[in-house]
Amino acid sequence: MPEETPQKPAHSASSHRHSHSKTGLSPTLAADLRRVKRLLPWLLVLVPILTVSAVAFYASSLAIGPQEHWQRPLAPASRAGLSPQQVSFYTRDGIRIAAWFERPWSVARPAGTIILVHGAQGNKTGMAAYGAWLLQRGLSVLLPDLRAHGESSGNYTTFGYREAADVLAAIAWVKQHSGGEPIVLFGYSSGAVAVLYAAAQSPDVAAVIADSPYLDLSDVLSRESDFLAAAPKHAGAPASYRFQLWLFTRPWMSGLARWVYRIRAGVPFESPEADLLAAVGKIRRPAVLYLAAERDPVVPTEHTRRLFNATASPNKQLVFQPGAYHSAMAGNPRRYLTTLTGFLDQTVGAVPAAAR
Repeated sequence: MPEETPQKPAHSASSHRHSHSKTGLSPTLAADLRRVKRLLPWLLVLVPILTVSAVAFYASSLAIGPQEHWQRPLAPASRAGLSPQQVSFYTRDGIRIAAWFERPWSVARPAGTIILVHGAQGNKTGMAAYGAWLLQRGLSVLLPDLRAHGESSGNYTTFGYREAADVLAAIAWVKQHSGGEPIVLFGYSSGAVAVLYAAAQSPDVAAVIADSPYLDLSDVLSRESDFLAAAPKHAGAPASYRFQLWLFTRPWMSGLARWVYRIRAGVPFESPEADLLAAVGKIRRPAVLYLAAERDPVVPTEHTRRLFNATASPNKQLVFQPGAYHSAMAGNPRRYLTTLTGFLDQTVGAVPAAAR
């Protein structure tokens, strides 16, 4: 008899259906689930990393621009009493700085030119009222937008250190377009930090006015975060800035946010070369006026005293104004302007136009 060949059991359609009904899943879906199970350990690692990285990216945007509220003008120049010329110039690292320039119309020769430098998250329009007042005192005024602010180019801020290059470019422009009159630097907050760094590097500065400069950037950001947390939600900085600042100053996020900032900006958030105390120790010739509020919530008075004491110039003044805000102007504007008048009269001989 012929030998029978063993037959392999056939998998019929009914057996497939039986297997499918047993698991409740199609073979394709079951295979997909097995792949996901193999990838699950990697997903458990990658998802938290990607989430934390996204949060750090958002926090680093605190200092990455330009941002809409850095560019938004507070008011037209005419509202402050200015009719300036629009000018621009370039920094040594290729940033185009936009600025307003105006000469005093009431005098034949200006007593000097004062460069007015705004703080972070602001722009030149925030210094317009100062400019109008100084024009009346016979001074030309130049109001630059710092990098990434207002109409200037750039995509980040360092809160004063690299902005010194913007101020130095402004000084160079004034030298080319003035009749050799004295140059005065006037900065507020991070703008005050920028003018102090610039004055330490330029031989062309006759005087410096530093309103509410800070000594330690990390410290001032932490204090600002605490201050804004207690401030009314409708006042001060936008909610997005408050949240970014809170994240950026948390110990568990700050290091990573700074690392992401460095990748995005191409520069460290705080340069290892930045040392404001050492910089003011090089300011020897210009007269220097430090102005601060007695109860500034973000800059301790002791920090201002340390800057004053470290300044090499023998012609220096330290004036604390009443008030509990991050501006020496806020507590007593009349006394503030009187202090400025006395300082300018001593340094560049500016007098009210009406008295000429």
